[in-house]
Amino acid sequence: MSILEITQLAKSFRSGAETLCILEDVSLSLEVATVAVVTGESGSGKSTLLNLIAGLDFPSSGEIQCAGRRVSHLSEKELTDYRSRVIGLVFQFHYLLKEFTAEENVMLPSYMAGVAKRDARGKAIRLLTDVGLADRAGHFPHELSGGERQRVAVARALVNDPEIILADEPTGNLDERNSRVVEDVLFSLARKYGKTLILVTHDPELTNKGDRRFHIARRTVEEL
Repeated sequence: MSILEITQLAKSFRSGAETLCILEDVSLSLEVATVAVVTGESGSGKSTLLNLIAGLDFPSSGEIQCAGRRVSHLSEKELTDYRSRVIGLVFQFHYLLKEFTAEENVMLPSYMAGVAKRDARGKAIRLLTDVGLADRAGHFPHELSGGERQRVAVARALVNDPEIILADEPTGNLDERNSRVVEDVLFSLARKYGKTLILVTHDPELTNKGDRRFHIARRTVEEL
């Protein structure tokens, strides 16, 4: 069953008097629980594509249908619910709140979505255990290593049980050892919980770990 359908997608930006075309005539489909790896040069439109899928930006033309929702047709309230419940985001920077512990950072999206505090905490502890950080649950971000902070961010992205995980260069700020740990966590949890994962990376070694492999060049997406 298809979880994501992108049809003739295009995205342009205005820059002064110029119009810059970033993506053009992009069409693709992903099945539920697919792990997709997306590569491309810097500035090729990888992050733009993820932002469009997440509803953080809107296409100039074309359509994105995700988990049965036509993303660009959603109201603001529907978009908020979509980003909270359908999409899990992992960025290059962890964006953890420094005044909250690892546990509190992970449980916060669930608590804000209306889940009882006790249940939100239980989900957070389970996911921190999944990423190998149960013993660090009470630590603040400044007490964690870069790799540990990024694993907390992965746990946070999964706490609302999203249907799709969008990971935008999640290891871009990490050394090779920590990069491999975070990558392994992402892949293993996506498969464990049956999530669709779209991972953007510059690392050519990761392309062979995906079920589907895509490359963005010349404003369009080609399957490898």
